Amino acid sequence: MKILNVTKDNNYLYIETDEGFRKQSLKWRGIDALEAKCISLIGREVTHSTWGDWNPEVWFQDVTPVDQVSPNQDDGYQLNSNDLFKTDLKFDVQTVKRIYGPPGTGKTTTLINLTNEAIRNGLDMKSVGYFAFTNIAANEALGRISEVLDIPENDFVGFSTLHSLSTKIGGASGKQLCTQEELKKFDVGIGAKEEWMKPGSPSSIVVRPIHPVLDAYSLKLNTLGQKIEYNRKSESDATSKLSQFFGLDKDSISKDLWSYSEIYYDEYIKFKNINNLVDFNDVVVNVVADAFPNSRIPSFELLIIDEAQDLTKLQWKFVEKLTAKAKKTILAGDDDQAIMAAFGASPQSFNEYPVTEPDLVLDVSYRVPVGIKSFVDKVVLPKIIAKFPWRKDKKWHENPNTNESGTVVSSYEDIIKKNGVQVKLQKPLSKDELIKMISNASDLEWLIMAPTKATCDTISVGLKALEVPHYLHRRDILNAKDSKISIQTVHTSKGMGADNAAYVVQSRGDEFMDESDPRLRYVAITRAKKCLYLVS
Repeated sequence: MKILNVTKDNNYLYIETDEGFRKQSLKWRGIDALEAKCISLIGREVTHSTWGDWNPEVWFQDVTPVDQVSPNQDDGYQLNSNDLFKTDLKFDVQTVKRIYGPPGTGKTTTLINLTNEAIRNGLDMKSVGYFAFTNIAANEALGRISEVLDIPENDFVGFSTLHSLSTKIGGASGKQLCTQEELKKFDVGIGAKEEWMKPGSPSSIVVRPIHPVLDAYSLKLNTLGQKIEYNRKSESDATSKLSQFFGLDKDSISKDLWSYSEIYYDEYIKFKNINNLVDFNDVVVNVVADAFPNSRIPSFELLIIDEAQDLTKLQWKFVEKLTAKAKKTILAGDDDQAIMAAFGASPQSFNEYPVTEPDLVLDVSYRVPVGIKSFVDKVVLPKIIAKFPWRKDKKWHENPNTNESGTVVSSYEDIIKKNGVQVKLQKPLSKDELIKMISNASDLEWLIMAPTKATCDTISVGLKALEVPHYLHRRDILNAKDSKISIQTVHTSKGMGADNAAYVVQSRGDEFMDESDPRLRYVAITRAKKCLYLVS
């Protein structure tokens, strides 16, 4: 295509081409460089690329003159690795080290400090790879290293998720990533969820497609499993969706659910092939395949894999390819906080990965006070040890720099009249009582967590009824600009902390998840800096 003109308004940079308009948000970190590059190429034939969940027919993230395109580049939809990273590095010694970061021990800070030290000692930024499980974690690390070194974020090419890296180096194989719109053409029953790429930045929100059958197959692929598996809820949801797709009653579907699931997925593959599409699983599957050129796997002087306990077996196969070409590899995580197992995570792979150096355990928490640490040791940790005997045995200590003793609250005082006399009773802390407490202390810092999104939503409804501004799954409720109150699922609360934290187990779904994986409780409880509230 040929660039014809470049314009912008208050929100977007628009690139006019002879094939139509493309755009990019002005809030994107590389927007200035992109604008300058596009202006310099007006009138020239170019190919363009997008990274991650971006439709290349709408968005621009990089542009390359046609006469400079690498012969290995795939249709302009992803960049050749040689364009992004320093490759073919020669190493005399390769090292692999594992770092365990219990709650609040400064794991990310440690990794940022190591990166900072390496770059200040002369390491080229293109030789640093920092990959996290989520976009939020990767973007947080990127923002922090950018601030520490006073270098623009756009100069760091190697900070992303493994999915994003897979796409950048050619995992899409010249095909276009599926968007919500494309999937709806296949099955109108496919829903969507909003996901923040960067906390507090509305322009970073992307829409992720969701579907019970596709989710089940994703789990199968990521766990390297031989068959698909549904839990009770997902089985019901899958039956309903398949009933819509095939035009059959639910009873017919449920009698042979797995066969219909296989047929559905086969149709999905055909749809992708006909329309030249790939999804997020495909890009990783393609990269780890034996046929994928090893020359496209980037070489890093310093390779960091953060939140490694949340990686799936499929992603670990990609990590193996990366570590084989890296000089110094650091795998960082905490198996006791491995709460993504239901989504295919393989924390055992993290614990068992071959290393060349002794493990480092960060042993001082700068968040958790002594009272809450004691509760963790006595009540929560024994259940984790009993259920997961393969876990890493590690010792860590409470915050030595705080005067807070840490309080655990699981009841409240209720005054009733009995025979004309006021009597004080201790009652278990309820959800309604917690909502009342938060309302009466809404100027304080609160983090409210539950295993399920539904319970989080009911707490939000209660606070909204009392006109208390707050954030729900990072969404602004009642103009929460100055509010310190946040409601999250436990899964999205990792990395967060608050003076007052509450763990709410209210529904059957909450109870099931809490009982099946005590690590959920461990993660939730260790978010508290001063006071922990337990609601059950």
